[in-house]
Amino acid sequence: MNFNRISVLSKNNKSTICCSVLALCTIFSAGFTDGNRNVAISVDGRTTTIETRYSSPELILNQAGIHLNHYDEYEIKKTDKAIETITVHRAVPVEISIDGKSQTIHTSQPTIGGMLDEIGYGEYQSDIDRLAPIQSGMSVKLTKEAPQPKVEEMSAISAPVVPMVNTGYGNVPYKAVYTMEATAYIPSDGGGSGITASGIPAARGCVAVDTSVIPLGTRLFIPGYGIAIAADTGGAIYGNRVDLCMDTYGEAIAFGRRTVEVYVLS
Repeated sequence: MNFNRISVLSKNNKSTICCSVLALCTIFSAGFTDGNRNVAISVDGRTTTIETRYSSPELILNQAGIHLNHYDEYEIKKTDKAIETITVHRAVPVEISIDGKSQTIHTSQPTIGGMLDEIGYGEYQSDIDRLAPIQSGMSVKLTKEAPQPKVEEMSAISAPVVPMVNTGYGNVPYKAVYTMEATAYIPSDGGGSGITASGIPAARGCVAVDTSVIPLGTRLFIPGYGIAIAADTGGAIYGNRVDLCMDTYGEAIAFGRRTVEVYVLS
């Protein structure tokens, strides 16, 4: 009877030992890769490469003798699901001042902006550019950014540019300009009544036009002649032609036939 009891106990012990061995194998296999790999580690301004079988970044850093302080952080880059590089960001003290009150924090962020976003002050303005790198012991003054008044967006409407012509009496706006063939006449020409087609007496400043081009009553400016009004018509005046009334016959002969610019005034 005693022998049988001993045999049963031995079987139980063997089972316990096997389970313990399996558990230990599981524990020791955790954090290992299938084979050795090279991992580059960047820390404290230098980069080293070590050969490791670990897959855990903490174990790899421990193998390399790199100790992480409380606020330090690291980032990893993987290739084929295995770690290729580990970059350690050391936390440094930075003094933050807000409304005359100061506090010292530790941050591993690389820039001022990253630090402010990390600690929840992203909406504050800093006396140091947000892209500036973090340096140990630096002081940063923050001010609450005042809310900007909402400005209604309006479509920019550019005022039309009004063309102007110098008439000798100042600049006058015009709405069209024609290049025309000009001739000259005197009030007694034609029927000799001296009355224009518009019913006003012919005189200097009256111009005969083709009404399909320039309507009667239109104010005009002709360089070398002056300001005029489209007041008359003529059988030979059609298209881009005008006939200018002169004071004297000699003046009309001297003018002859020439090309002029006719500005239609606004």
